[in-house]
Amino acid sequence: MSDRIATTAPETTPAARRTAEPRVSASRARLIAAIAWTMAAFGTVAGQLHALSRVAAHPEDLESPIVAAWAPPAMDALRPLLDWGDPTLVYWTYGKIWLPVGLAFLAASVLAYRARGPVGAERALWRVQLGAYGLLVLALAGDYWTPWTDAFFLVGLAAFAVIGLGGIPLGIVLLRRGFRPRTTAWLLIAMLPFFFLITQVTSMGSAMLPLMWGWAIAAESVARRAAAASVG
Repeated sequence: MSDRIATTAPETTPAARRTAEPRVSASRARLIAAIAWTMAAFGTVAGQLHALSRVAAHPEDLESPIVAAWAPPAMDALRPLLDWGDPTLVYWTYGKIWLPVGLAFLAASVLAYRARGPVGAERALWRVQLGAYGLLVLALAGDYWTPWTDAFFLVGLAAFAVIGLGGIPLGIVLLRRGFRPRTTAWLLIAMLPFFFLITQVTSMGSAMLPLMWGWAIAAESVARRAAAASVG
């Protein structure tokens, strides 16, 4: 049997199903889920190296009591990973890790979108989020891979604002309409407080990690359903 399956949101009408007919490849869903899990773990660990390299390049960050409490001991323990070059070079080099992390969670969210096949207002909310994710990936590429750092940093801030604000109504709609896994929907709703909390402790790139884990969970759910449907 083909490993391509059709899945739709539970609330869609038969006419909407005939119109949308979202199709998800079981093998592709499994690949995207595996990449999403890997990048979530990688970003969680390597992202803190990026944060520490930022402190080394910008010592004024130690004026924050929270950063001053954890960063110096961690820098001492991980010094070989931070002292291999000029602090600014090390910082920009580790910053490059965020582009593949962002691409992975963009792919995972698109997979969940296609599997759900939303219609109406929910579809519009999804598209706002996916557009903001794409904008964030563009900002990550420009911030650490081009000379136009300041301009792309502002683009990234705008993307995070849309993600935080737009995730609230989307998460609420998903919860009300029975989206699974519910963890992803709750993380969408909580993105703004997570952003402010995480950026007080570590680098701004790490603020995307809750969503990275949330979409990895969602991609895993899609992959399992697709695999079960292809066998069935």
